[in-house]
This record gives sequence, structure tokens and C-alpha cells, in this order.
Amino acid sequence: MINRSHKLTAMLPDVVHCELSSADGYAMDWHAHDCHMLLLPRHGSLLLSTEDCNSHARLSSLSFSVIVPDFGHATSAVHGRESHLTLYVDPDYLRRYGPEHAGMDLDAEIAGHGQWQRSDILDSILALHDKVGPAAQSKSGSDMLRLHHLNHLLFVECMRIVAGTRRLCAAGKNGNSIMLIRQVQAFITDNLEAHHGIDTLCHQFHLSRRHLTRLFRDVTQETVVDYANRQRVDRAHRLIREHGMSALDAGLAVGIDSPSYLARLFRKYLGILPSDCRRHH
Repeated sequence: MINRSHKLTAMLPDVVHCELSSADGYAMDWHAHDCHMLLLPRHGSLLLSTEDCNSHARLSSLSFSVIVPDFGHATSAVHGRESHLTLYVDPDYLRRYGPEHAGMDLDAEIAGHGQWQRSDILDSILALHDKVGPAAQSKSGSDMLRLHHLNHLLFVECMRIVAGTRRLCAAGKNGNSIMLIRQVQAFITDNLEAHHGIDTLCHQFHLSRRHLTRLFRDVTQETVVDYANRQRVDRAHRLIREHGMSALDAGLAVGIDSPSYLARLFRKYLGILPSDCRRHH
């Protein structure tokens, strides 16, 4: 059974309303809204199920999703703690906004639901929202005004992306695979010091070991281990060359506690030794 969630009454006069969810084990059963919903993960990942699809769509901080009114959907955290912003938009406002600012029928472009890749501009607005949001809880006029403005900017930038780029799911199975592997790459890069193994990645992204390794090689033309080690070497190289770190400290910063092993990786991926970075600094 799909319950209807009424959000229009919570909206401010500019017909945009924003909510932040942050919890362990987040899950929301099947429901539908009386307005458009923009779902923007901040930390962790969400699984999105919709009434028109038998499989789950995975949302991470690399993407956002738009769902139209009266469209059944359910969401849940992949595992562990996650947080996301949800922006609710009056359907009439979106219809008025489209022709004037985007030159297109945004209602028709969204058509049910879709997922789009984020822009650097959107990430910057979200970073500001993370800073202003907690302060606005004090209900001071200036902080509320800033948050009110940022909510509108989030909507504007999301609609600019919708109007200017194809939805990720429109790219078909191959496009979805590419997006999934980009999420795996981002997780590896964000957690280099943790040295997560393939089994951890399989658990994090709900994939079998065989499927992950095959898909990763097909998309990136390299193995998961090669990608992770190359990222470690690139970051260690910058830490030594640009920040004056010792090889030992740079190695520890990227999850490598053996200087000799770091040296072997440097020679394999860069053709130099860590000591050569200082020599040319």
C-alpha cells in the first residue's frame, strides 16, 4: 500500500520546502507526495525504489534524483549512517519556472522520476547549506533568510542540470554501470587511509566479488587494486612534493605503513622513488 504524504502545507511562500534527514538505518516505506521531490544525498548512500522499476537505483553524493507528484517510491540507507536533503517543490511553481528560465517543459523532462549527475556548482551550494542549516535552527531572521535563499539556489541549479543534461538512467544499463563504478571510485578515493579491500566494497555496494571486479575492469580498464594503489601513489606524491611530508608520513596518510612497499608502488606507477619528489621540489 502506498501512503500519500502531504508536503505543500509545510512550504514557505516561495513554494520550496527543505528537510534534512540524518540517521542510522534510515528507511522510508512506500509513499507518494503531493509535490515534486528532489533527493540529494549528503553522506552515505541511498537505495531508491520506484513503482515503474523492479530494481533499486543507488543514489550517492555524485547524483540527485527528482520524483514527480503521486509517484510511488521507497528509500533506505545502504548501510550505516547516512544523511540527505529533500527539497519539495510546488508543481505549479515548477511549471511556471520551466518556460521562463529553462526554455522547456520541465514536467515532461522529468516524467516520473530520474537521476542526474551533480555539478561542481551544486556541490558548492550544498556545502554552504551544510554550514548555514545548523545555524538556522536558532530561527534568527538573517540565518533563516540565508537558508531560504540557498534552498532556492538548490532548486535553480538542479533544474539547470535537468534542462541541460540527460538523466543517468536514460543512458541505459551501460550508463548505470558507469555511474555505479564512479561511486565505487569515489568511495575508494575518499577512504584511501582505511585500505578497504574488495570484500568491503562488495558489502558497501551490494555486489558480488565477481560482478564488481568484472564491471570495474570493463568501465575503467584496470583492476580495483590498481586503481586504489594508483590513487594512493598520486596522493602520497602530492603530500611529499607540495607539503614537504616524509615518505613515511605520506605513506601512513594513504594507508601504507611500509616505506619499501610505497617505494615499489611509486616505481610501478610513476617510474620514480619517493626520494625523487624531494629532489625535484
